[in-house]
Amino acid sequence: MFDEHKLRLGDTVEIDGETWVWEAVRRGTEAKLRKDGSVDDWLVVSVPELLSHAGSARRASDISLRPVGDDWPADVQDMEKHLLEAFRGIPMDPTAISSRAQYDPTMTTQEQRIASKVSEIAGTSLARSRRTLYNLWDAYNSDGVAGLDARMHRKAKKRLTIAKADPRLVAVIDRALDDRKTLPTSTRRHCAMLVRRMLESMYPGDPICDITSSTLQSYINERDAGRYSFDKATTRRTAANSPDRQHFSGNAFRLGAVCEIDSTKLDVQVWDDKGNTFRPTVTALFDVSCRVPLAWAIHADAPNGFDHALLLARAIVGRKAIPGSAAAELSGSATLPVALMKQINPYLDDDSLAVPWIFPHAITIDGGADFRSATFEAACRAFGITLVLAPPNTPTVKPHVERNFGTTSTDFATWLAGATGSSVANRGKRDTPTLTLDSVRLAFDAWITTVYLNKQHGGLKSPLFPGREWTPNQMYAALFEVGPGVQLPFRAEDFFALLPTKPRVISSEGIEFNNRTYDSPLLADLRGRSLTGAAAGSTRARKFDISYDPYNSNAVWVRHPETEEWIECWDTALEDRAAWMAAETAVKLVERFGTGEPGETPRTAEFLDDIERRARSDKHTRARHLRNQRTVGSATDAAEPAPIDLRSWADPVDVDDIDWDSPDYDPVTVKEIRA
Repeated sequence: MFDEHKLRLGDTVEIDGETWVWEAVRRGTEAKLRKDGSVDDWLVVSVPELLSHAGSARRASDISLRPVGDDWPADVQDMEKHLLEAFRGIPMDPTAISSRAQYDPTMTTQEQRIASKVSEIAGTSLARSRRTLYNLWDAYNSDGVAGLDARMHRKAKKRLTIAKADPRLVAVIDRALDDRKTLPTSTRRHCAMLVRRMLESMYPGDPICDITSSTLQSYINERDAGRYSFDKATTRRTAANSPDRQHFSGNAFRLGAVCEIDSTKLDVQVWDDKGNTFRPTVTALFDVSCRVPLAWAIHADAPNGFDHALLLARAIVGRKAIPGSAAAELSGSATLPVALMKQINPYLDDDSLAVPWIFPHAITIDGGADFRSATFEAACRAFGITLVLAPPNTPTVKPHVERNFGTTSTDFATWLAGATGSSVANRGKRDTPTLTLDSVRLAFDAWITTVYLNKQHGGLKSPLFPGREWTPNQMYAALFEVGPGVQLPFRAEDFFALLPTKPRVISSEGIEFNNRTYDSPLLADLRGRSLTGAAAGSTRARKFDISYDPYNSNAVWVRHPETEEWIECWDTALEDRAAWMAAETAVKLVERFGTGEPGETPRTAEFLDDIERRARSDKHTRARHLRNQRTVGSATDAAEPAPIDLRSWADPVDVDDIDWDSPDYDPVTVKEIRA
């Protein structure tokens, strides 16, 4: 029973027209009442008698014992006064000495008073008929003002419309909706047409086939609840995989008892090393008990089993601090039990990121080939980790890591330049990627350690204090003190053994690897050397094996051949890449002058292309000019051929006989001849 339907100490009870207040209980079977407004007027009744007067024993569930607000509604209070005056002759005015003449019980009958009251309230908001007044009076005598309020303000009982439908019709509708689990999404009208055709084929001539379209549509809408028959096909298939039973809590209360791992595309567009744009893939190993990511990685390509094995090793050893994230170091965390964490995992130090250390005992995976690979399975078997394979098409088996990807999209990726949105519908017209993959990795580490782990999580609630939400770091600190886990014989050599290697020469400038230069002061006695004694630049020289992390390009590792110590070499241009001016300059270079690919057209080729283009243009112009000349020459009339007088040519003319002033001679020619 709800609180408003319970009878408690301090409630008032109407007994024979008088108001009594329930003050105490005597000997467990008697109730002690005090008259309202009095100090020494007491009444002792049995508890069953008290319940009979209070109406709780026969009060319906929709009748409240006390008003929801501060007082009963005004119309209910006015109707109570009208009823008391009509049936008992009590004046409505509390200051009146006697009843009005038409409501005086000594001078009028009850029917006369009822008739007077009906005529008095006619035309007002309280207008009621004679029969209605009698019904209101019965409700008032039975349940008091609460019954009168429930009678005047009826609350309709909720009832499913399909409850009155033919069971055969309901079975056909359910059959049609169940068949749509694997079908493409269509309209409700299409489904209604299929239901009608099934009815006509199964029950020909039955009145059930004459159901109206609106009624049939309302039935389909009610039976579609929870099926998502007309929503996205992916949502419908996921809902169909949900078991038809009572759901139970999937929370765990021991660190590492239940972990989940999955990969997804990050909703941000970034540059790669050559200036091309792409969306990276993020992989997270997630603990359910405290909602803490044990380890994570951002890949440029699709990850494989080796990548996940490396991710598992990083989760067990503990992540080292990245330059520039001093605020996220373990020594700066006031919430995490730093001292106890160092005792459990000796490989943690003050330079480690402020990420809680958890050993995974069981990991839930999906059917992806990368998670079911032999490499990842062997890595889990080596450390005694149980792999739990989720059924196909059931992302709800690992809902925590799936929901964490949504938080990553809304709280992290949205704030980055180049955010693409969670779907094509949310994507902008033009994406402007201005961050590199290294910058996104650094920002993701800083976001997890400083923002996510210190933000209240809706899924972290205590059964004793359900109204309060806890941060992942707070929940981890509490669970870690109860069951921190066991120490593992996992050394740094075990971690480096999982890293891939590449042969490289250690020169005076350092190590050239992936278009970057790595160096360390500890490489002084290894520069220019070879393991075979040959010259470092010769073909017989044996190069050193360089261990590298595919998803952390800030450093590489070299094992000294004599001391067998691991030397950590950092990228020499790390500070330049961290500077905003250098990053902006690099981006502008790529945007203006290309990526420098081998197939890119050089400037000399562009110059030759321009010359060739001009030559082709000149050739076309000359051909067009000659064509026009031939057209003009053919249009003129041809002259008659004249014979040449060869005798006159054979008889030369004397120079002294030439008239040099004649216009037949050119002055230039004259000068040349005279010369």
